[in-house]
Amino acid sequence: MEWVVRTSGEDLYRIVATYAGHGWHRTGSAVDHATAKWFADELRARGLSISAEPLPFVRWMTESRLTVADREIAHLALHTGWTGQIDTTSVHVAGFDPAYGGFPAVVDAPLGAAQAAHRQAAVLATEHADGALVGINRGKGAGDGPVMPAVLIAGADLATCQADDVRLQMHAWLDAATTTTVVGRTGHRGRPIVLSTPLTGWFGCAGERGSGIAVLLHLVERFAHLPLLVMATGGHELGYFGVERYVDGFDVDAAAVVHIGACVAVEEDAPAGGRRLASSRFAMTTLDPLAGQPVADALEPARLALRCEAERWIGEANAWRRLQRPLLSISGVAADFHTPYDTPERVTSPAALAAAAGAIGNAVEEFLHVVGSDERR
Repeated sequence: MEWVVRTSGEDLYRIVATYAGHGWHRTGSAVDHATAKWFADELRARGLSISAEPLPFVRWMTESRLTVADREIAHLALHTGWTGQIDTTSVHVAGFDPAYGGFPAVVDAPLGAAQAAHRQAAVLATEHADGALVGINRGKGAGDGPVMPAVLIAGADLATCQADDVRLQMHAWLDAATTTTVVGRTGHRGRPIVLSTPLTGWFGCAGERGSGIAVLLHLVERFAHLPLLVMATGGHELGYFGVERYVDGFDVDAAAVVHIGACVAVEEDAPAGGRRLASSRFAMTTLDPLAGQPVADALEPARLALRCEAERWIGEANAWRRLQRPLLSISGVAADFHTPYDTPERVTSPAALAAAAGAIGNAVEEFLHVVGSDERR
């Protein structure tokens, strides 16, 4: 079918701005619940029938204060599995490379150094080109590595915390909470095509989550004539437990899965000046290189390289791969990934969103043709 663009870059940018404007998208928070309702309303407005399924979990909660000579330092409590109360100046302060914040074990070595130094707590500064604080994904239970009170600070605050006495006051406890799995269906007969994306993450996560949500809603409009099963989950920054539980109970004979992950329409500075879609984004598929070539060609205008017959999957695509269905996943990282700097005006633009959405839509069209869904086009 010939696709006529109905959603402009400005429309997509408004979606990103609305999503980011909800606040910090932590799983189980009031912002998480408000965002799930908003996303369900967006699907409903596009003609889908909706089910919103509460997902209970045990949430790690904290109250903390970090000071240097009575000056408060902005920080994030790091989920290590520790619970209790502490007020201490026996603090290990160190910087470390957060590796974009997507790998839980990246904090194990600095936490181990704090324990080896016989300190009661750790203050870990995340290295970042602009000195930002970088959130670190952790399993919702954590506790796989060193267990101790710990917080993350911006790299820009490392020298301050090393130069003076640091005091950490922290109370951490466990509480019952819920997140939401939002599922939408077009209602057309046939084996459904799954479109998925996460809803939660770090800070406003405009590029990390918002750009993917905008592109996914574009795909919903473009392929609304097909039997779609659209789903979005919480728990992303806590070991992806939302999608993991959903996939574990998945009993639908899906024709294919398209997963829209992180940073799908973020930008970077271009060498010749101006901005361009970031080179740190990529696509992965179960297709072999020959079958995947039309998909790769379609993605090229969005600067997305396609990895065929992928063996190592990234993020939530790992869960979907277990279904052994044809899979296409778009994801990536960016300079402001997992930082407070991940704001709409800093990380994306209407032009970038339009280019990414158009190319990804064309790639999904080719992907569905290859896997045998073209009879429903």
